[in-house]
Amino acid sequence: MNNVINSSVVGKKIVLGFSGLVLLGFIVGHLLGNLSVFAGQDAINSYAHFLHQSKLLLYSARIFLLINLVIHIYLSISLTLINKHAKQVEYEYSQNMRTTFASKTMILSGFVILAFLVYHLLHFTFGFINPDSYGLIDHKKRFDVYTMLIDNFTNVSIALIYVVSLVCLGSHLSHAFFSVCQTFSITSTKESIERVHSASKVLSVVIVFGYLLIPFSILLEIIS
Repeated sequence: MNNVINSSVVGKKIVLGFSGLVLLGFIVGHLLGNLSVFAGQDAINSYAHFLHQSKLLLYSARIFLLINLVIHIYLSISLTLINKHAKQVEYEYSQNMRTTFASKTMILSGFVILAFLVYHLLHFTFGFINPDSYGLIDHKKRFDVYTMLIDNFTNVSIALIYVVSLVCLGSHLSHAFFSVCQTFSITSTKESIERVHSASKVLSVVIVFGYLLIPFSILLEIIS
């Protein structure tokens, strides 16, 4: 019975890891697209126009990401409940199990990120938040994402929501990436454990810094 339970846990962790990597890929890709704002109004509006013109690609990607998100949330909750009622699988080195603030708050940061995702969709995708800045059109008759970003992030309250949410994202990613490497047995030695810990922190900082560049650049009028 224990072997069956352990196999089930390992299987869930593997699927959770794959779904997490898919979502990480989206986060990185979304960041690279958003950073085109630094190339000017035409660049980011062209990027947004390309996405909206490629309806099949856009909706296929959204459905695929939604499926992975649902799987990720379900398995995260399931494994958390299992860990509360059973001993966690022992790893070869005790360093793997060291507790950090990020690891202790994974579920909390995950729910904050989920709430932020809903907020973000209501904000930029559906236009329910700050609707006066939604649906603007540029001189080429494209959605004016550039002006919409500036109008929204000059609002300190909106910018603050994004900053807090992105800090939670960074905390979540810093432990999540390490956990994925554990699941796929990449951290098999003490040295690899330390390298992956460092890489996880660097990855999370780079991603969060990249996203924060946009609202801070608008607030500081570097982008205007």
